[in-house]
Amino acid sequence: MAKWSDPTRYAYASLFALSLNERYSESCDLEFRQQSLHRLLQHLNLMRCESMMQLLMENETGHTKDPYVEMLLDEPDFHRDGTRVVYDALQWTLMRGNYDARIRVILHEWATQLFGLSVEHFEMLEDAVVQRVSNFSPGSKSPQEEEEQKKQAKMKQAKKYALIGAASVGGGVLLGLTGGLVAPLLGASLATVFGVGGAATAGSVAGAAVVGSLFGAAGAGVSGYKMNKRVGDVEEFFFVPLSPGEGSRLNVTIAVPGWLPPITSRGSNDEDGEKDDVTDDENSDTDEDEAVQRQRLMQPFDGLIHSREQYGLQYETKYLAEMGQAIDTICSMAISMAATEVLKMTIFHGLISAVALPRTILSLTSIIDNPWNVCCNRSAQVGEMLAEALMDGNFGRRPVTLCGFSLGARVIYFCLKELQRKGEKGRGIVQDAVLIGTPVTGSPVEWRPLLEVVAGRLINAYSENDWVLKIIYRTASAAYDVAGLQAIDMQHKRLVNVDLSQLISGHGDYRTKATECLKATRLLRVVAITPETVQDPPEMSDSSRDDEKDRLIPGSSSVVDHPIRSSLKDSKKI
Repeated sequence: MAKWSDPTRYAYASLFALSLNERYSESCDLEFRQQSLHRLLQHLNLMRCESMMQLLMENETGHTKDPYVEMLLDEPDFHRDGTRVVYDALQWTLMRGNYDARIRVILHEWATQLFGLSVEHFEMLEDAVVQRVSNFSPGSKSPQEEEEQKKQAKMKQAKKYALIGAASVGGGVLLGLTGGLVAPLLGASLATVFGVGGAATAGSVAGAAVVGSLFGAAGAGVSGYKMNKRVGDVEEFFFVPLSPGEGSRLNVTIAVPGWLPPITSRGSNDEDGEKDDVTDDENSDTDEDEAVQRQRLMQPFDGLIHSREQYGLQYETKYLAEMGQAIDTICSMAISMAATEVLKMTIFHGLISAVALPRTILSLTSIIDNPWNVCCNRSAQVGEMLAEALMDGNFGRRPVTLCGFSLGARVIYFCLKELQRKGEKGRGIVQDAVLIGTPVTGSPVEWRPLLEVVAGRLINAYSENDWVLKIIYRTASAAYDVAGLQAIDMQHKRLVNVDLSQLISGHGDYRTKATECLKATRLLRVVAITPETVQDPPEMSDSSRDDEKDRLIPGSSSVVDHPIRSSLKDSKKI
């Protein structure tokens, strides 16, 4: 960056100021805008232009981004490629050890929309910058200062190891990757992110501090969190890995399931809707293996490949199983009733209008009322716990994408409410949030504050055909506006309503058609689960990997292994 011309650096800062105005012009982001712009001007040595950049950021000049993009591409050393700009901006923000979700939204837009880079290209640049930042040592210090700093760092590490315990020493602050969630993958992650000599590199005081802050700095942090941070009556709360790739990345996706279907549920155990051979009697005498239960709970997210580091939130499994049984029973009884000539017309009228509900259908609510009420109460409490886990840095200081359906979407809703209630502490964490079939109010007044803590897009996916929400939620909450049944009536550039009525005919479809629902949001990257997609992608030769890295990363001199599923290339992210 030192060799860049004054016009290039001016265009760089102007583009950032305009992006801040375009994305985050509201009063709640004022402090973020001011501080971010000031820091970038210091980085570019352009403090003399601060007054002009303030005008650009407050949209008082009428300028657009296009001329500044052209000025950057016209820099002779760039060869009409914006990679160097994105790379420098990533390095600037990551050196602080805090990757704000709002910054990532801006840089992702620069890369994919303004400079025409692919999503994979952008993510590879992120990984390369982590390697560079791990080598960073700010300023020149005297030997005495450096020795004292190292001594203090060692003391802090020793205290941290003592608190975490011997079992987590091997994955302590040096690695600190995602709070211990991927301990079995730490070796692979080192080779991926830092290269062959990465362990020694990360041992530097500044590098270890930055990387530890970005990825999370307690080897046993998240697993211990589930016991120490309970809210209300919550009995179960922990994360399970869902990652399609290896190692840790600079963005994380957390998926939250809605319920656990019974083993004999119609269509619950496979996408074709076939029953399992296990009978109720056989199942009642044996406890389901915990691993199998977890696999069924997270099955809707099998096709999710949005991030190369993904987790599922496992919570209140006992009550989610009761909820699944209730949904299965009520659906079976409703279908049985619909077969009679007497009720055939009135039941379908009730399912569609949910205004003059037949007495017979209303009687079914007694089956689901108790599990529903319990799960609604617990999901709100779990949402508060999730917010605390994010704010406490258990996933580090990096952007998180949240997605969930049914009660899982309700968890996310209350998580966002808690983040918003915490003010500035809760901002800059969540990049995108996808809520599908959400049993919460659809009032714009209640949804508007959530946008303060979602840096990218807040998606409300709904279906007008969801008769479970029409009957159960409206009856239990005495509310007519339900987010899972309708669009949120509010105009905002970060709020997106997605109508799934053509895809979803009932609440149970959200689970069996989860991949289609996630794809329909046009935000999350998903892939259909077939025998071909579960096979490992072909290995890239060392020479090919060297060529690819040299092409994508400016100034690269060592290999950064960055495995990408072949199926990812066919997915869309808009």
